[in-house]
Amino acid sequence: MAEQKKYKAGTFFHHICQAARERAESVEDTIAWAVKLGYSAAEPDADDLEGTELLAKKGMAVSSIYRNYSWQKGIDRAFMEDHIRIAGRLGASKIMAIPGFYSGKDHDKAELEKMHEGMRQLSELAKENGLTLTIEDYDNALSPIATMDGMQSFLEAAPGLKVTLDTGNFIFSAEDALKAQQKFLPLIVHAHLKDRLWSRKGEGDTLECIDGRILYPCAVCDGDIPIREVMRVLSESGYDGYVVAEHFGSRSYAENMERSILNMRKEGWVE
Repeated sequence: MAEQKKYKAGTFFHHICQAARERAESVEDTIAWAVKLGYSAAEPDADDLEGTELLAKKGMAVSSIYRNYSWQKGIDRAFMEDHIRIAGRLGASKIMAIPGFYSGKDHDKAELEKMHEGMRQLSELAKENGLTLTIEDYDNALSPIATMDGMQSFLEAAPGLKVTLDTGNFIFSAEDALKAQQKFLPLIVHAHLKDRLWSRKGEGDTLECIDGRILYPCAVCDGDIPIREVMRVLSESGYDGYVVAEHFGSRSYAENMERSILNMRKEGWVE
């Protein structure tokens, strides 16, 4: 068996800000704490940037910048261009787009076509500016990218579009994370390590899957997602990006940030 590759670890800027509130300290001090734990990058929301100027000051890179779009309602070119400018200002080489949501269960096909076109335009704009645009599976019944087939439709519609592997979202649609990883492996350029717990009751906000399973947020390696196998496949594939610990909805972001990096280091995944 090949030796496990070690990666740089990241987390979400949202988690850092939440941890700052829990720790009753400034965001700047919490960034320094996260760096000391071993996180070398953060991932901000393009529409929630307050405090992100502190990242570089404390030696933390920006791994990717995500933004929620509403392309089913119309395509705002200026909003895309703003996303590109933010990436340039913060030094990110990747951006991620959530294309929007269907208006309802019995949506019009035109909604998907608009979202495809928005993704195509943003992918071209990203490429023109030396950036890589990615999508991930999204755990919402009205999301057009809640399944592997949904993601594939966007990858076919937008040449140059790549994949952020989110380990914890395919389960929402009762799909297997390992099968999804194999399907998209050549296109994976970024990774969100999100574990989910359903075999026993956990803590934090819950999410009900389409098959009735109740998911709890947790630290990486503390749940039921086969993350160890995911990491083995990533390593053997030659993946060389960040591994970003994600746990939205946590009861304690500070605790899960700390547990995630300790677990990842114990597994030999991070530098």
